[in-house]
Amino acid sequence: MPRLSELEFSGIKIFDREIFKSDIGFFSNLYTSTLVNDQFTQDSISFSAEKGTVRGLHFQSPPYSQSKLINVIQGAIVDFFVDLRPDSSSFLSYGKVILDQSDPKILYIPRGFAHGFVTIQANTIVSYKLDNEYNPLKENTIIWNDPLVGIKWPAMNQYFHSTKDLSGKSLSEIIENNLHI
Repeated sequence: MPRLSELEFSGIKIFDREIFKSDIGFFSNLYTSTLVNDQFTQDSISFSAEKGTVRGLHFQSPPYSQSKLINVIQGAIVDFFVDLRPDSSSFLSYGKVILDQSDPKILYIPRGFAHGFVTIQANTIVSYKLDNEYNPLKENTIIWNDPLVGIKWPAMNQYFHSTKDLSGKSLSEIIENNLHI
């Protein structure tokens, strides 16, 4: 699938996140209601100790799909999203954005996308704001290196994966098994 600029995806948004520094540290808002209209119901956080940690590509099937606001609190990632919306002009294409604590951005991914990232710094902390609760029975994982998706992951000395993510399915398997995307 082709890689597109994040601007070519309907619904993907990137916001600057202000950092207010002082002599004792800093303050920053991770979310204000002026960013998007979603009714967020869950806040989650992940910590990855190693550079080269891959998480994803995750999505939940409708009606349990999730929109996400993603912030890097510490470290840096290359964030990837795959458009799984059949009626979209960017269907099955992927995009990527670098999120880094030193140049803080907020990434908004609407419902209908698979999502994953790779850490490009050790000890990375990522914050997620979700508009739908986690439902393990409706969660799906596309294997990170699926050739049909064709993501060009940054070269690393070593990649680190969870057992769950390594047992992800190819996009073809997900479609063949009628798992709703």
